[in-house]
Parts: sequence; structure tokens; C-alpha cells
Amino acid sequence: MTPARHPRFLPFILTGAVLGFLVGASFAVFGWLEDTDPTVASNYPPSAGIGYLGFLGALVFGLLAAVLAVLVDRRTDRS
Repeated sequence: MTPARHPRFLPFILTGAVLGFLVGASFAVFGWLEDTDPTVASNYPPSAGIGYLGFLGALVFGLLAAVLAVLVDRRTDRS
């Protein structure tokens, strides 16, 4: 009988963070979260939005990936 393999946490978290950054940056680039009011002017460059939303997405998706890795790890302990 071979022992169950446990997931490696770092690849899970890094993959989630990269995907989260791409999702957050795409929100900023394509303007899905843009305010529709034309009287509101933004004083920030587009790269700031990409950075902020990309970082926020990386943080959220990295956290979700870490939770997923813990759940997979606990599932492998039950056998």
C-alpha cells in the first residue's frame, strides 16, 4: 500500500495568486468596475488601477487557493 500524497501548498497559493492578479488586472483594463458617471474624473493613471486590483485579486485568490489546499490535505488524511 502506497502512502497518500499530500498537496504542496506553495504551488497552490502561487497559482491562485497569479490567476487572481490576471483577473484583477483584467477588471482594471477592460473597465468592468468603472463608474458610469461621466462627471467623475479619475486622477489616477490606468497602471495604478491594474496594480491595485491585481494585488487585491492576487490576495483573494491566493487565500482561496490556500483554503483549497488545506481542504485537499485534510481529505487525503482520511484514508
